[in-house]
Amino acid sequence: MSSHPSSEQLLDLFNWASPAMLVTDADGRVVLANKAASELLSHHASPGAQLADALGIDDYAALLAAGEPVENLDAGFANADFPSGYANVGFGEVEGSTYGFWALRPVTTHPTPSPGAGRGNSTAQAWIRQVDRADAAYTPVGEDAVKFIQAYYDTCPVAIHLIEEDGTVAHANWKDIAIVGADEQPDTYVGHHIRHIYADQEVVEDFLGRWGEDAPIIDFRADFLNKGERVPVVIFSTAKVEDNKLKNTRCFVFPDSHPDRKRDKVKALDLNF
Repeated sequence: MSSHPSSEQLLDLFNWASPAMLVTDADGRVVLANKAASELLSHHASPGAQLADALGIDDYAALLAAGEPVENLDAGFANADFPSGYANVGFGEVEGSTYGFWALRPVTTHPTPSPGAGRGNSTAQAWIRQVDRADAAYTPVGEDAVKFIQAYYDTCPVAIHLIEEDGTVAHANWKDIAIVGADEQPDTYVGHHIRHIYADQEVVEDFLGRWGEDAPIIDFRADFLNKGERVPVVIFSTAKVEDNKLKNTRCFVFPDSHPDRKRDKVKALDLNF
């Protein structure tokens, strides 16, 4: 199996992901930021902005010196509707220089899908509307960014997998493989159906219908399985659909910052977002 998705897939993954994805240099200045980052952080996602300061993370130098992946750091955001959430960051090299690779997720009032998804500007549905809305000021990254996105895929401590139309896991990064306990034999997971790693089958069966219809799954608490043990996670997932056909999903899975919270429930498929 390929170690990375294709360049086309990586560019689509970065530009249109539902979490904020950013790359910073060794000094913590933004080098790359996706559309979700521009929505969440406004001008703090601009090239050269000091990201850790903007997030309210005051020990960035210590994190950089340690060089270890860090999950679920409390973070503040510039977005008035989504002012708080969590940051995951890992550190690695691209062409001999050190970079930080960040995944940010906002806290929402109601996940999607869920029974009674709620109204207002701070729901998961409201977040994905912000991510998807047109913005002439955002310029999608191009081929020169692929080397950074490959390093992001290999370094950032957020589980990433791409699922094909038939439910097969086409690609999974190191964190995704680890979270389902397939480190020693990745091919027991990659290349197989996604339903095998969900603890609750009604959840994944609902998700399979949503991915095929380009319906988002945002800030949703579920359980994966790792060698039979439940692993609480938070899912941010959208789909790339062309000509009414699923090309692949863009699934980001975060270790749950509040693993004791009740798992979210699905509702009947409703595409009227």
